[in-house]
Amino acid sequence: MTLDEIKKQYPGITRWEDRLGKLRWRFQKKGMKTTLIPVGIEPGTKAFDVAYRAIIENRAPRKADVVVDIPNNASLPETFNAGWKLVLKSQAWRDLAPAGQAKPERMAREFLAMPIVVGEKLTWGDVPVADMTYEDLELLIERWEVTPSKPWHMKVMLKKIFFEARRKGWRNDDPTELVKWKRGGGKKGGYIGWKRWPEEVCLQFEARHKIGSAARTCYALAKWMGGRRGDIARIAWDQLITVEIDGEVVEGFEYEQHKQVHSDEDMTQFRPMTSMLAEALAPLDRSLGGTVLKTAYGKPFSEKSLTGMMAHWCKQADIPVSNRKTGEVGYTLHGLRKSYATMVAESGASFQQQKDMLGHTTMQQVALYAKGVDKRKTTAAGSRLLEEKHGQPRLRLVK
Repeated sequence: MTLDEIKKQYPGITRWEDRLGKLRWRFQKKGMKTTLIPVGIEPGTKAFDVAYRAIIENRAPRKADVVVDIPNNASLPETFNAGWKLVLKSQAWRDLAPAGQAKPERMAREFLAMPIVVGEKLTWGDVPVADMTYEDLELLIERWEVTPSKPWHMKVMLKKIFFEARRKGWRNDDPTELVKWKRGGGKKGGYIGWKRWPEEVCLQFEARHKIGSAARTCYALAKWMGGRRGDIARIAWDQLITVEIDGEVVEGFEYEQHKQVHSDEDMTQFRPMTSMLAEALAPLDRSLGGTVLKTAYGKPFSEKSLTGMMAHWCKQADIPVSNRKTGEVGYTLHGLRKSYATMVAESGASFQQQKDMLGHTTMQQVALYAKGVDKRKTTAAGSRLLEEKHGQPRLRLVK
């Protein structure tokens, strides 16, 4: 930009040589205080625009707006870098399983290295936590929403930092609560999550993979127990117990769920052996002990391998699978857990029953998994319970 162009775009800006012979930019206008632009910020950059706007609005620029050089990338106190270090030292973080730590860690690395202004040096990691506003978050969401699920995962990570910052007295609020976050890429930005398996897809899978195969066993543990990936890989025969409940002998698996939760009571899970699950497990050799689900070599599946194996088994049954490159959303192992949640909700189970049958810790999680249920089925089931309570015969249409 020429000097004339600069003066036209930034009225009041002039070039000035300081006592050391360095050329600086300053703002001079009658009736207003003469103000120097920070060293290293040149006209035409976003950083210059921010500094200029702060001057003409007669306010001090926020710390997050000023681009400065930090020697040797040192971590300053009360910054996002320092806040993330507090998260990593917290008991809540140590209680998370490695799989639960992986996503927030990846989001934190990306966020802390993000420049506040594209092309400038200062990153969000070096900004004081107290300086972030909800307007900053809304601008960041615009940069993140190219990947539909990223804003939500960033929010989860940021809330951990703000929680630790509030404990330390660095700030008194959490700006993430003032922003509308879209989760996933559904209709109008709504949350899609993992797709439930409709009945026709389940039948297609069952037709290809017979009872007794590893594919069918994995499918049954997910569909009829509602287990998470880590639980399915670890369920073992020695966890199959028999208990007496209200005078009835009930057989089922009792185990500690793999996902770490805050309540010890919620860690312990019990899944009765339904007739559907019993049929799927009947051909398996229990004498060998170990995990229920085994590879062709008699070894347990690793947790991570099950995701790829389910995709492989689905392809064998001509069932579409998710593809990150094309953006296609197919059917997954966790989708069977959501199918289980839907069936439980449609059967008329109470919120407490749904919570216990899915290993959830809050009613909000129950409500999330119950989305998409067939309201005709749930209301019909509720009506049957109402009739049973009042002892009235159920009216039926006779042809």
